[in-house]
Amino acid sequence: MTGRPKHPEQLAFAAELRELRRSAPRKPTEEALARAVGCARSTVSAFLNGHRFPSWEHASGLVRACGGDPDGWHERWLRASRAIEERKKDPVAEPDRDPEVSPLAPDAVGGALLAAHWYRDNREFYEAARACVLKARSEIRVTYTRRYPPSQYTTPASAAYFRAVLDWAEASSEDERSVRRIIGMPEHEGIPDPDMLAWARGHHEDSRHILNYEANVLRWPAAADGLNMALIDDNVVFLAFSGGPRQRLNGFRVEDPVFMNYFSAYFDQLWAALPPLSAYLADGRD
Repeated sequence: MTGRPKHPEQLAFAAELRELRRSAPRKPTEEALARAVGCARSTVSAFLNGHRFPSWEHASGLVRACGGDPDGWHERWLRASRAIEERKKDPVAEPDRDPEVSPLAPDAVGGALLAAHWYRDNREFYEAARACVLKARSEIRVTYTRRYPPSQYTTPASAAYFRAVLDWAEASSEDERSVRRIIGMPEHEGIPDPDMLAWARGHHEDSRHILNYEANVLRWPAAADGLNMALIDDNVVFLAFSGGPRQRLNGFRVEDPVFMNYFSAYFDQLWAALPPLSAYLADGRD
C-alpha cells in the first residue's frame, strides 16, 4: 500500500492553516481543534501537516476555531480543491495501477476512474484489511453493524483482523494513533438483542483500558445487516457486504482521496450523533 501523493496546493493550504493557528491570540491545541471540528485529533494533524485535504466543512471549522473568518477562506479553499482535482485528471501525473486492481466505471461528469480491488470471500477480505491495519500510520475508523456478534461466526481471518485493530491501538508508538468504532446494536421495539448486548459488554471490558480506542453505539432496528466499512488513514476504504449465511462476507477496497472524503464525512457525521459504548451500557443495560 502506498500513500497518496501530496499536491503542492494541498501543502500550501496546510501551511496557511498552520500560520492562522500560530497567529491566533490563544493558539488552540490539536485536541481543542478536534473537538471544535468534530473529528479525531489525528485527522486535525493530517490537515495541518498536508497529509490530507479537508472538506470545506472541516476547513471552515478549523478556520473558525483559530479565530479566522470562514467567508474569507472559502475562495482559497476552492482554488486549492479545484487544482488538486485537475492534477488527478492529468494522465501524466497518474500513478501506475496495481495489476490486481480493476477500474470502476467513470463518472458521468469528469470521466475519472476509481481503482478497486475486489475480494471473493470472507478470508480474502479480512486478510487484506488486516494487512492494511498493520501498516496504518495514524487513524482507523470502522463500523460493525450486523445481526450477530462476532463471537457467533468468527473465522480465523476475521478474528485476526479484529484482534489486529485493538493491538494496533494499544501498541506503543511515537505516532498519534486513533481507532474509532461504530457498533450497530440490533434492537427490536427498543430492546437490544441479548447476544449482541452480551458481546458489547465483553468488548467494553476488553478495550476500556486502551486509551487510543473509542466505540460509539448506533441503535439498529432493521432486521438486516448494514453496509460496513473500514477507513484506514486518509486514503484506503474497505466496504464489506454480508447477508444470507452468517459466514458470508465479501467486498472491495478503494484507494482514492475523493472516495475517502465521502465516507469519512459520513462516518464523522454518524460518530458525532452517537453515544459512547460506556454510556449506552450504563443507560439501564449494564
